[in-house]
Amino acid sequence: MLAATSVAAGLDILTAEPVALMVVDQRMPEMSGTELFAHCAAQWPDIIRVLLTGYTDIDSLLEAINAGHVYAYLTKPWDPQELRVVVRRGLERYDVEADRRRLMGELERALARVRREAEQKGRLLTLATHELGTPLHLLVNSLAFIGDAGLPPHAGAWFETAQRSAAWLGRVAAQIASGARWHGGGIKLECRPLPVSSLLDDLQAMFRVMVETRRLTLQVDVAGECPPVSADRVWLGRALSNVLSNAVRFTADGGIITIAVEGTPGALRITVSDTGIGIDARSLEDVFEPFSAAGGDVQLHTSGRFEFGSRGLGLGLAIAKAIIERHGGSITVRSQQGAGSRFTVVLPQT
Repeated sequence: MLAATSVAAGLDILTAEPVALMVVDQRMPEMSGTELFAHCAAQWPDIIRVLLTGYTDIDSLLEAINAGHVYAYLTKPWDPQELRVVVRRGLERYDVEADRRRLMGELERALARVRREAEQKGRLLTLATHELGTPLHLLVNSLAFIGDAGLPPHAGAWFETAQRSAAWLGRVAAQIASGARWHGGGIKLECRPLPVSSLLDDLQAMFRVMVETRRLTLQVDVAGECPPVSADRVWLGRALSNVLSNAVRFTADGGIITIAVEGTPGALRITVSDTGIGIDARSLEDVFEPFSAAGGDVQLHTSGRFEFGSRGLGLGLAIAKAIIERHGGSITVRSQQGAGSRFTVVLPQT
């Protein structure tokens, strides 16, 4: 414990020593306790402040609390036991606040690391897109030239394999490019009133062949009249197709996928549910994160686009979330391993 007999001596102690709690008399020659506390609150805001006063009028007490940020006050004649209790509790509060500041500092540093890692990931995506783009373009053009030039019969199968592989690389590069653009905020939406029926027609046409090939049942259920939404047709279609493709990939052949649409006051709700394998509880936490593990073991990644259990890069749902949020909407998921998944998209209506 440190003691000072004047305001100047007290300020010297505060400057030289770490202080957790200070007890000050309201009536002092140089300045009032309230004035001293107001000065200390600006320079040493973490110190717990206790005021001893003989004043009983409410205005003086309010000034002490508001200007000096007083933790507690005791009126004279004060009880030593009561003072000890106030000091003990004040020190406990100081320790709690110190722990809170420490934890907040750790959290801020962790968030800064996450931001740096996210920025690095975005730069990596952009660099990978550029590095893949040029040789891929040359490869596709070279294959087209070779095909036009004519091939011996025994080379046909190899040529078709090369074309399929080039197309696969093109899809991967396109998805990486989309992820990089959305991560960097480089996408501008062109929103116009879009009828719900138009959205559904696009989705059904896009997935008709995949659904028929896999013997899946795609059900569409529209509840009542649904006003149009203000949306970019291309990008919103991309977001919903990413959600639907996720359902197709992880629903076994012969399963059922349902698109349910419902207009609510001021919003449009689109639900994509399936009878697929579902998502385990741990993976649900980061299902919308880039390169999420929710799609399964990365070692099981395949080049197939929509075969049951085939895995993409883990960017589809992250891109979908970014697009939907840019439209002012939200996307959530409910799922249970072995019992299917339900993705719900909510969009504001015009």
